[in-house]
Amino acid sequence: MISVNTPISIEGSTCILMRDVLGGSTNDKYTSQEQGSLKVWYEEQALRETRDAHPKIPVYGFWQSLIASGLIDTSKRLQYIFTTESKDFGYYLYSHEGLLHTGSLFHDELQRLPGPAIQEGITVADGEEITVSISDLKLPDTPLLTHKERIAAAVLVKKKAQQQGFLAVALVSGLALLVDTGLAHHHKSHMKEFSKVNTELHIAEQALASVNRQKLENWPSQTKALSSLYQVTNAFTGSNISGEINLLPNQPIAIEVEDSRDTRARLSMLADMGIQSKRISANTTIIQWVNDEAY
Repeated sequence: MISVNTPISIEGSTCILMRDVLGGSTNDKYTSQEQGSLKVWYEEQALRETRDAHPKIPVYGFWQSLIASGLIDTSKRLQYIFTTESKDFGYYLYSHEGLLHTGSLFHDELQRLPGPAIQEGITVADGEEITVSISDLKLPDTPLLTHKERIAAAVLVKKKAQQQGFLAVALVSGLALLVDTGLAHHHKSHMKEFSKVNTELHIAEQALASVNRQKLENWPSQTKALSSLYQVTNAFTGSNISGEINLLPNQPIAIEVEDSRDTRARLSMLADMGIQSKRISANTTIIQWVNDEAY
């Protein structure tokens, strides 16, 4: 069993695996990172919170680690893996015509299936379980990074490559000068070009730093409020729903749902989307979230 959001040891190194997804982001709070030929998507805020809870421990994506370990086959229609000993919760990977989709698996029910899978009537019985242990896992080359961290890393790699190129030019020019003093003018030209490119690089770095300071990290949006309201009403169609809705930023929202049916799977689905819930009686549940900030 592979645990999520708790420290584990992979290849002798302590790390944490957090929830990520394949096949694209569900909202603008997600960012992506390359892993082999695929992209993994994850929430930057969730990454920051995981780092804060476990300082100095590198954080990797759940699917990212499975890809790095060569444990998934994107040509298969449905694969799933359990993350609890009781096998009541896990994640699945659905593939359809080259497009990937991941989601949660709760009590053998596939949550938030895409349209093609629903039309097929696909169930867990149609899939293949990924059975792995911690010893089967390999660490990806790079842990999950924020958008800013990836930009900084790319700039650093480019800068090192340019510096190595400049040093090679200088070395060749120096050796040529020792062999033939007649190449002195050629050497001088190389050094002048080196200085010019180095100056341009410095200007570019300053421009990038200025852009990073000036750009907006977030835009005012009511997306979360409207999306959360839609997900709740969609999940509890036919239930008695009451509560006061406020679309203003930073406002806590609490909705009361009365439903005599088993709501665990639907509440788990909402929890995957960051919508919290609290049961106050056998048939009554309070569903809560906080609207986005305004900038």
